[in-house]
Amino acid sequence: MIKEVATFIKDHTAGLVIGDTLQVGHRPQDAPDICDTVLESSGGSVIFDLPERADVVFQVLSRAKTYFTARARAWAIYDAIFRDWTYGAANFTLPVVDAAYEAMIIEPLATPQYIRTDEKLRYEFSTNYLMKIKKL
Repeated sequence: MIKEVATFIKDHTAGLVIGDTLQVGHRPQDAPDICDTVLESSGGSVIFDLPERADVVFQVLSRAKTYFTARARAWAIYDAIFRDWTYGAANFTLPVVDAAYEAMIIEPLATPQYIRTDEKLRYEFSTNYLMKIKKL
């Protein structure tokens, strides 16, 4: 599922390259200073009576050498997921990587939030999303 989300983000945000400026699942030590990472988060739920349904939480971390670059990256992804009404934040099929899923809705749990500077003084923003999906 996390691969499908990353592919959706890449397809709707200019200049992101999976494995370089867009990391998936974890951020390697040698990742570029300016990058975004899509992470699986705890939380979410499954629907007992509907085994094809799930509510999945994921996180996007945006990192850059300046506060405003990290902020702009986080907001660009937020806008691509939640505000791009061309594709919408509801009722679209995620790009097929491992399996086909319909994103019934993706809701940010909050707007992008500044969280810290890391040990190399790169600025980081975090945004968490709740995605209600069903397997097709």
